[in-house]
Amino acid sequence: MKRRLVFDLMFYCLCAAIAAEAGGQGGAEPQPPVRYSRLGSPCGLRQYVSTAWGVVGVDVINPQNQPVDVLAAFSFSRDPDLQFARRVGVPAQAIRRTWVPVRLPRVPTSRASLPCYGLLIDDRSGAEAVLRSDHEGVQHSVLLRVNHDKPVTGAFLEPEEGPDRDDVDYAYEAAIAMRTARGYQRGLVLIRDRDLPPLCEVFDGLDQIVLWNDRFASDVAILSPLRAWLNDGGELWIMLDRVDAAGVERLLGDVFTCQLVDRVALHEVLIEAVEEIPFESPERERYEQPLDLVRVLVSGMRVTHTVAGWPAAFWRPVGRGRVVFTTLEARAWIGRAMAQRPRWDPNRMTDYWPTRQLEALPLLRLREPPLCQPGVFRAYLSERIGYRIESRGPVSGLLGLFCGGLLLAAVALARRRRLEHLAWIAPSLALAAAVPLAGLGLRSQRAVPATVGQAQFLEVSDGGDQINASGLLAFYDPAFAHKTLGANQGGVFEPEDATAAGTTRRMVWTDLDRWHWEHLRPTTGLWMAAFRRSGDLPRPLSLHGTFCDEGFVAHWTDSPLALTDAMIAVPAQPSLAVQTDGSRLIAGPDDVLPPGRYLAGGWLSDEQRRRQAAFESMLASADGKSRQVLRPMLLAWGDALEMGLQFPSSAERVGAALWAIPLNFDRAVPGTQVVIPSPFVSFRTVNRPDGAAASSLYDHRTGEWIASQKPSEMWLRFQTPEAVLPLRLERARLTLQITAPGCRVDILRAGGDPRQPLRRLSNPIGLTELTLSGDALPPLDAEGRLLVGIVVGPLADDGDPSQVQPWKIERVQMEIAGIAGDELRP
Repeated sequence: MKRRLVFDLMFYCLCAAIAAEAGGQGGAEPQPPVRYSRLGSPCGLRQYVSTAWGVVGVDVINPQNQPVDVLAAFSFSRDPDLQFARRVGVPAQAIRRTWVPVRLPRVPTSRASLPCYGLLIDDRSGAEAVLRSDHEGVQHSVLLRVNHDKPVTGAFLEPEEGPDRDDVDYAYEAAIAMRTARGYQRGLVLIRDRDLPPLCEVFDGLDQIVLWNDRFASDVAILSPLRAWLNDGGELWIMLDRVDAAGVERLLGDVFTCQLVDRVALHEVLIEAVEEIPFESPERERYEQPLDLVRVLVSGMRVTHTVAGWPAAFWRPVGRGRVVFTTLEARAWIGRAMAQRPRWDPNRMTDYWPTRQLEALPLLRLREPPLCQPGVFRAYLSERIGYRIESRGPVSGLLGLFCGGLLLAAVALARRRRLEHLAWIAPSLALAAAVPLAGLGLRSQRAVPATVGQAQFLEVSDGGDQINASGLLAFYDPAFAHKTLGANQGGVFEPEDATAAGTTRRMVWTDLDRWHWEHLRPTTGLWMAAFRRSGDLPRPLSLHGTFCDEGFVAHWTDSPLALTDAMIAVPAQPSLAVQTDGSRLIAGPDDVLPPGRYLAGGWLSDEQRRRQAAFESMLASADGKSRQVLRPMLLAWGDALEMGLQFPSSAERVGAALWAIPLNFDRAVPGTQVVIPSPFVSFRTVNRPDGAAASSLYDHRTGEWIASQKPSEMWLRFQTPEAVLPLRLERARLTLQITAPGCRVDILRAGGDPRQPLRRLSNPIGLTELTLSGDALPPLDAEGRLLVGIVVGPLADDGDPSQVQPWKIERVQMEIAGIAGDELRP
């Protein structure tokens, strides 16, 4: 009885506890769910360009009492195979506003917008649960405007600025007038966000940025990505009359070689071109409201226009990009349109038109792509990473044993008259040989460990403190499992065909410059990926050189970089091999490489052969015409640079880096002997002495000659480098490679008697060298230019002067030697 009473009491206590717990839970209010108020809306530039990077905005609301960590993922298809995501941590009872980098697919020009599908995912429990607001579907879609106009121009705006103001903003009108005059749409990308993501990718869709205020300098975090965009081929138009020079100096660093003198107001303005332009003379303009002119002293810039002797417009290259400065108020660069735009074309309507001087400025061009495309390194990496074939010895030995054993068994069975036993002996021997062969193959496959190959193209910026890196990655793993692939120092890459069909791969950003790939399931053991990255160098890396009696000699401004197989590439000229002498780099007149060769020496190692093939693929297009560098630069090979790309730590590393370092020319020491190798002596065709138009058979921009079957008289103006001027000319060596069978070729001296040429060639085929000295030297003007004429005509004096056999000049070069710093001889 007592035992039953104890059990009843315990039962009632248990029921009371359960009821109390249930009542407590029923009284507590449920936690409100995490939701979003913005998912995938336009952010940053608020415009997007096909195949370019951009950012979209995300706002996550966390009403709960503890912090949450969610995933915002975006794609451009309802059934995506590629997602761009970011992990978003939100404190308790807070709202987190952030952005996610996305890369648009190729969008046809017929589509003005592209839907972006977003998901907010809670994966804290290990499974992915989609969070959504009331009355929302699983996927949230937003239309992103796609800008198809090229080039794309952007400008930073202050909050009070804008094109809808009552007063006329002449800077804005000048940018619009320039675009409409060149046939582009008038629209500008007006950058209004105060907090742009400090990523290089945010400017990826822009070709040009106009700086007409100091808005860019107010956000210090933007300066480095903006300068990286400039080095990567962007174009800046800086209006110094409206922009503080201190902000420009913070942006450009040592590249900004301008000294501010003062600011003046002008009622009369005459904008003069530094070089002659085949237009009527400019007119002096009067203004009731004075114009602002910032007077500056410049060095290392190309001045194109002046006002009262002061620079009004000048520019310089910066990496692959360029920066153009104007110091005169924008009102002087535009005028009222002479003809009104038709009303049915609102995209190109404008009330102003650029002056001839503004149209002459090097503005509004597409971004220059890297000289070296990632595909150049495909063959290079394929030969250095991947499968290995087993050597012939073990395979031949096994096959020999199989054949020998089969022969001995056949002979022995034939003597005993029991050949029928070969029916089971032959398969047994074949199986015995196949097993070790399979083992050798498996060992050969496993003998190649997981390997990461990198072929990098590293472009050093002017000033030597930044690089733009691009190239190709190769990753081989015969037993690929879940691997962590990504980056922890910025940069992006996407594997090529690295995911099986029906699998969604996801690029997840976890911080400003940290991200990784998820759900990568390669279809093969070897995959490749093009990559790009911009960053700062740990120490400045620049080359300064000058001309001397050895040729061109350069030295490092800081500690030297270990490089091999170096050459100097010059626009529209042959390459120069570079010899290393301690801390110096020397390129003499005898180091000029023949066309198609980029490495010195007769016998090339396997590595040099791969490098030569990479140079050929980089500097020669499919039709055989050479691609051009934009400025003289050193191209050399070295060890791959650590990029912070995240791969399995157990994987072996192989690869190399191809450096592209711009050359800085210092003035030669006055009174010293200098020898200028021919690639540094540029030339172009000019008008004939009788005033006839210049020959069109040569394009100085590409260095290409055109074949002809007519007589021709060409005058070539050779330009010596500014670093050796003034120069007393002592010797010149002309190299002419021409194929002109049945023709007579005369080489003439400027001011000489055409009946007494410097050299007469009959039926020339191949290379001809002509050394000029003494009285045979053409006169050198104060700007370091000399003229040489080449006349091609019929071989016979009584031949038809209007017809000759087809002929073509292959190559023309001029090597110059003299005394630098000397006044010109009379």
